[in-house]
Amino acid sequence: MVERKLLRPESMEDALGQREHYQRDALPIAGGQSLLVLLRNKLIDPKVLIDLERLSELREVKQSKDGISIGAMTTIHNLFSLPEVRTAFPVLSQAASKVGSTAIRNLGTIGGNICHNEPGADLPPALLALNGLSEFLRGYFETTIAPDEILCSVEIPQLPAKAAGVYLKHAISSEDLAIASVAVVLIRDNQQAGKAQEVRIGLGGVAPVPFRPTKAESTLRGTVLNQKAIRAAAEIAASEADPMTDPHGSAEYRRKMVKVLVRRAIAAVLEQPERNGHGKA
Repeated sequence: MVERKLLRPESMEDALGQREHYQRDALPIAGGQSLLVLLRNKLIDPKVLIDLERLSELREVKQSKDGISIGAMTTIHNLFSLPEVRTAFPVLSQAASKVGSTAIRNLGTIGGNICHNEPGADLPPALLALNGLSEFLRGYFETTIAPDEILCSVEIPQLPAKAAGVYLKHAISSEDLAIASVAVVLIRDNQQAGKAQEVRIGLGGVAPVPFRPTKAESTLRGTVLNQKAIRAAAEIAASEADPMTDPHGSAEYRRKMVKVLVRRAIAAVLEQPERNGHGKA
């Protein structure tokens, strides 16, 4: 039977000290929804677990004129329920509402979700479209977190005026990981109706790492979003995907779903009322 040491630091200083001391022999544990599955299946074997439960500062949510800072221990349920997220960043609230079951949302955290970096996870595409992840996602189940680091918060810049967002997911059931998912954030042009200043697209489940199809985004920048432009961008987004085949769907099927979801998401975001950059019509 494997014996592991469980540490329960009372402060971030203590937690970081333990992380620095044990390096790759230790892993932080937040909600445990993903980590415990890996442990049960013997896919990881840390000698030490650093429980972050007592670190109340990791649950802080701070909003300012520049954006929002969401503590890494904020649960998925709270992320979905927070008025400041629902109002200013509805695409993230939508994505949070699609994460697993009620039990998973109650225990799972935003930090654990993105640090686990599963290809079909719901939060990363939305955070990518919100410019909230940048270079954080490195590879398959891999992030830029170093062995002596702990994710403290997720920083999301304030959306520009006339922004709107949509998250869509295709899965076997509502509680499953996405076979394919898309988050779209539209920044409308101030001068011409129907024209996009910028369209940000986050894709999940269709590559080793959730990503933004930059070629598709560039074709929509400064463009009137008619059916022809949207269909062309969806085709390009599908070509940028690098899906794998597994029991839930073939690579070809996933590419087709990218086309469908990108078209639907852009059409849906166009139907939303114009907002003032803080989520209010």
